Amino acid sequence: MLTGDAAKRYWLNTRLIARQDEFVTWDTSRIFAGTYNVHGRLPTMSLKPWLAANTDFDPDFFVIGLQEMESGKDAYVRYDPAKENAWVKAIFKALGHKSDNYYKVASQQLVTILIVVIAKKKHQHFITDVDTAYVGVGLMNGNKGGVGIRFRFHDSYLCFVGCHLAAFTDQIDRRNQDFIEICKRLTFTQQPDPLVDYVKYSWNDADDEGMSLLEDQGVARDWTVEGSVFHSDHLIWLGDLNYRINFSEPEIKSYLQKGQLDMLIVADQLTIERKDGRAFSMFEEGNINFRPTYKYDAGTNMYDSSAKRRAPAWTDRILWRKDRIQPSTGNDVTQQPTTKLLCYDSCMDMTLSDHKPVYAHMEIKIRKIHSNDYEKCKNALKQQLLVNERSKTSQCQLSTSFAQFDDVHFMESKEMTIELENTGDMLTSFGFVPKVDDGEEQEQICPPWLQIYPTTGVLAPGEKTKLYLRIWIDSAVSAPLNEGNQQIDTVLVLRLDNGKELYIVVKGRYIPTCFGIHLDRLALMSLPVSSMNNNSDKKNNQTIDSISTQQATLPKELWRVLNYLWNKSMLSIDTLFLQHGDPAICDYIRRCLDTGNALDTTILLNKSDPSSSADEIAANSMVDVLVAFLECLPEPVIPTALYELALEASDSSRAMAELKERLPYIRLNVLLYIASFLKDAIQFAPDAVRHERTSHLVSMFTIVLRPPPFYKQQNPQLDKQKASQFILQLLH
Repeated sequence: MLTGDAAKRYWLNTRLIARQDEFVTWDTSRIFAGTYNVHGRLPTMSLKPWLAANTDFDPDFFVIGLQEMESGKDAYVRYDPAKENAWVKAIFKALGHKSDNYYKVASQQLVTILIVVIAKKKHQHFITDVDTAYVGVGLMNGNKGGVGIRFRFHDSYLCFVGCHLAAFTDQIDRRNQDFIEICKRLTFTQQPDPLVDYVKYSWNDADDEGMSLLEDQGVARDWTVEGSVFHSDHLIWLGDLNYRINFSEPEIKSYLQKGQLDMLIVADQLTIERKDGRAFSMFEEGNINFRPTYKYDAGTNMYDSSAKRRAPAWTDRILWRKDRIQPSTGNDVTQQPTTKLLCYDSCMDMTLSDHKPVYAHMEIKIRKIHSNDYEKCKNALKQQLLVNERSKTSQCQLSTSFAQFDDVHFMESKEMTIELENTGDMLTSFGFVPKVDDGEEQEQICPPWLQIYPTTGVLAPGEKTKLYLRIWIDSAVSAPLNEGNQQIDTVLVLRLDNGKELYIVVKGRYIPTCFGIHLDRLALMSLPVSSMNNNSDKKNNQTIDSISTQQATLPKELWRVLNYLWNKSMLSIDTLFLQHGDPAICDYIRRCLDTGNALDTTILLNKSDPSSSADEIAANSMVDVLVAFLECLPEPVIPTALYELALEASDSSRAMAELKERLPYIRLNVLLYIASFLKDAIQFAPDAVRHERTSHLVSMFTIVLRPPPFYKQQNPQLDKQKASQFILQLLH
């Protein structure tokens, strides 16, 4: 918690941020951002189709990232500016007569990686504090890594990063680590200027995702002297990120042939890693409506026809940093986005390389500070601080000390705000702290099912701020709630700088769900999950070995889902397993499974997509629910302790027999029941889609097994192949 001068600085700078519209004029600038893996080629064809095809878009800045500029080994030991010069010349040439209006702001090359920024000459006087940096992370710190350019434009700071991350489909963790290393090590010089001190202060917010990443990685620097990539108002990250698609080459091409990009996007590794928070989680990306940009036969628009037949992928990407959440000062002011994406596409006309270039058209907000108005606002705030210093009482009050969330459902967000007011007559800092249970201080300030923002702050006398509380129950936290080992019941401790504590009691009634309950326990429940009393039902947690086959065979919820799908009419639907269902219908099915209510066909067949039949939507919604049910199991169908044996069973009948022998009764039942269903799903598939359905089913249902926690995969791609082969073995 901040105290003394630190609390005053926090209060002053956050208030300047909140009130900057009193002394700032906001302009709009346009940016063309582009990335191209040029595969060691020189620009022997015009770049105009990529850089200047849209004559209506008039950028203030061009930001160009290139990868694989060099292909020879000499590039790693000898710097040669010839290729950089050739590409910069080609960039200007592509602009035609408009090139006279631009100049090169800066460039930075790291062996095979280059980033170049050019700007309109009319802006030259307002572009200052230009700095460049590079970080190598691959062979000899040159074949992979990141390059960056950062500068001040008027009173906003712009940062651009170009990168080339680790290759190959199975190197997801390596790519994630490359990203983290670039974030940790790519730094720029901070030039002092009191006029923008409040802006720079706001970059160090502890709740900021970028700064949290650096803190979690143990990065500790004097941020008044150095700046990371996150110490900027705008951060655009582009390059050959090398993330692939988790399908085989034939599967990917089949989806492309049908124009089903959405099916590929859900299997895109970068999309998955961002969503799961392992890399680039603090970035946004536009909708991808273009074909994968890798790998082509150079000189053509045909995907790789060589013996290697590399699978197509969206390796080349452009992202921008999410807007920061501005500090709450009690005013309900809608925060306007500072970055607006106008266009995100690839350029198929460029055939130099085995990649296609990608580009984005963006608009960004640029800050112009009026120094006289700034000083007036700052002095008024300082005067308020002086008045506060003569006071003696630190006192805050909550609008309520009780947060009642009523019914809380699985995968349903519940939010509430509580107002905190400084009712004393001096500056007061506050912060949530872990509570003490049974004499021991907890590690976290709140349970994992609850999020709070802000967690710290400073208030002047009479000021108010809103505390945002959000409950979100997903598969990661639902299991202990379903088991009755946890409840929506906690006490938050809000401590003031004078040591006084305020308390917020958080309560809710969790509505149990079948999603996230152990298979063994679920199979023993005779009543719907929502009507079961968790505490009284704990006696049912006995081992399956003691249960007769009449008492428990498989969960009734799983039976209901498969029973709906398991008929020739449903299994003959062309798109079954190949498209996603309707989220609203999925939610309805899930509620019916939890309550035991009958499925209403009028709701299931409520056609919302004019391009699909009602039967297709209902069937694929049921498939989505089935997959979600299996994904949410705290322990997969095949216990994690038997994971390695299951992989061995992919090509060993002996191991398969041993696995079936060692599987608990209900889990074996569930596994064989699902396998029998999948066999029929393949048998009754229309001839035209049978091969595709089989391939997709195999990939989809590898979720019945997963490695134990902290399992070290020596070869993730090989494990994935063995998991698929295991499913195929079950289907034979």
